[in-house]
Amino acid sequence: MKRVVIGVLAVVVMMGLTVNADAQTLYREITGFGGMTFDFGDDYGDDATAGAALAFNVSPRIGLEAEGSAIFAEDTTFNGSLNLVLNFGSGASAIVPYVVGGGGVIANGGTDIAINAGLGIKMFIDYNIALRADFRAFFVTEDDDARDMERLYGGITFFF
Repeated sequence: MKRVVIGVLAVVVMMGLTVNADAQTLYREITGFGGMTFDFGDDYGDDATAGAALAFNVSPRIGLEAEGSAIFAEDTTFNGSLNLVLNFGSGASAIVPYVVGGGGVIANGGTDIAINAGLGIKMFIDYNIALRADFRAFFVTEDDDARDMERLYGGITFFF
């Protein structure tokens, strides 16, 4: 199984290397994603998550992203955030790494403030389509107590 996963990832990366990432000049992007949240304590648990993000890139390097997602636990939890995205890379590469950070809310019976930071990669498979992998750490304040969780997701991004 491990060899199959590595083989699929190698094919995806090679596909991405043949496409030019000039799509960054298209300033809007929408991403649909699915993944898992992880909690290394007992605050949230490890649960599936899905959501969407809409971004406006003010330049090829800087973007603003609004994101909404749901965490499918015993009680479904909703997350909304506004983030700053810093894209790296030469602009001629099909692989664009990025860092991201922002803030928003997590709602599950009550509303808590959540700050997030993370990193990811966009692998272009066509002029205006990219596969996206993203890791985020969330820091949540609740009743003067800070908790954290992590999220790992994969998605597809369309530029327009």
